[in-house]
Amino acid sequence: RLMVRCKYNPAYPYAVTMMKHAPFVSTPKSVKGHEMRPDGRAIAADTGYQSNFRYGAQQSLTRSWLMPMHQLDSLPSKKKHVFALKFGFEVDNHAVNTTPKSTIIRIQKAEDGGIGARGPWEPVRTGFTPAQENEWMLKWLKGESIKIKV
Repeated sequence: RLMVRCKYNPAYPYAVTMMKHAPFVSTPKSVKGHEMRPDGRAIAADTGYQSNFRYGAQQSLTRSWLMPMHQLDSLPSKKKHVFALKFGFEVDNHAVNTTPKSTIIRIQKAEDGGIGARGPWEPVRTGFTPAQENEWMLKWLKGESIKIKV
């Protein structure tokens, strides 16, 4: 199970979720920190390691079909930057550890994102996030935030 903060972005197509690259995954110690600390932050007590996730990691919901040629040294594959074939592994965007993935997941709200699990998460209340624009941000998006004197 993965527990993570999320926010709505109307720039993404309907039914698409995006998880940003290279988050700090949870560890047994960061999970313990989340469960024991009064503020709920996922920090390992002895090392100070802080996870982006309270539980799980990006790989908790990521699965893919791993092509055989990305796993064996005996199968032919294309070289990365030249028009040639080779035998064996060649790192590319579709390598075993970076292959694009899609999966069917269920998203369920666990709690509000604000401090103490009350109200919205602070960045959402700033007026600068998608679908939550304040008056100044709407003005800026229209190009009306500055005046040019001629």
